[in-house]
Amino acid sequence: MKERIRSYTDIVSFDDDGITFSSGDRIIFSECGEDNCVAERDIYAKPPYIEFYTTDRHTKVVFDRTGLLSQTVNEREFIKLQSIINEAGYKSYDLS
Repeated sequence: MKERIRSYTDIVSFDDDGITFSSGDRIIFSECGEDNCVAERDIYAKPPYIEFYTTDRHTKVVFDRTGLLSQTVNEREFIKLQSIINEAGYKSYDLS
């Protein structure tokens, strides 16, 4: 199954239920996986990503900002999204 790839810069909002993208698409945490594990993550991948277990096909959110300080910004945003998932009561599997 080929995953859908989205840049984290396309995220317009998130809450305890999920993530909303600028296109209007939404990832609903409760629809992603079992035992509250909703995604896999790898901060050391190039680019870093969090891949959600969305039902139709997985959705990979990549942290792909480029330019000055991009690595620092990508890592900060990765950790921020990971924290949002955790605070909503869900978890992600660490592949790094």
